[in-house]
Amino acid sequence: MPGSMTQNEITAFLSGPTVARLATVQSGGAPYIAPVWQQWDGERMYIVGRAGSEFVDHIRNESRVAISIADDVNPEHARVLIEGDAEILEGPAPMTGRMLQIAEEMALRYMGPNGPTYIGRTVDRPRCLIAVTPDSIVSWAGGEWHPRYSRGH
Repeated sequence: MPGSMTQNEITAFLSGPTVARLATVQSGGAPYIAPVWQQWDGERMYIVGRAGSEFVDHIRNESRVAISIADDVNPEHARVLIEGDAEILEGPAPMTGRMLQIAEEMALRYMGPNGPTYIGRTVDRPRCLIAVTPDSIVSWAGGEWHPRYSRGH
């Protein structure tokens, strides 16, 4: 049965290696989208961005963001859409402490056993730890259309 996902289903889905699409606002007001690794703790989404990434500069100037995480392979086609405010918690700086821990966990999830090796080779490169606090979360799973699209048909 298609429909909204429970909090547990959202957390399970976001704990997988599905790449997120982060939408930020450029200085001229145009949208900008970047694929990113993400880490969800049940309340906030964390992103570790390279210091020179355009989306990091955008967040410095405008904290409103949107994130789309979608599984386009499996028949359930799970989707989570988040709108909220982003905050740069740390950096730009070489990764240590919480930023390094989150980066290592993401690298293991997205790259497998070689992920921590990658992080170890790049730990000294400046990055920013970003937290996104959701204002809204919309989720969907199931192969059928949402009922709102079927009204009157």
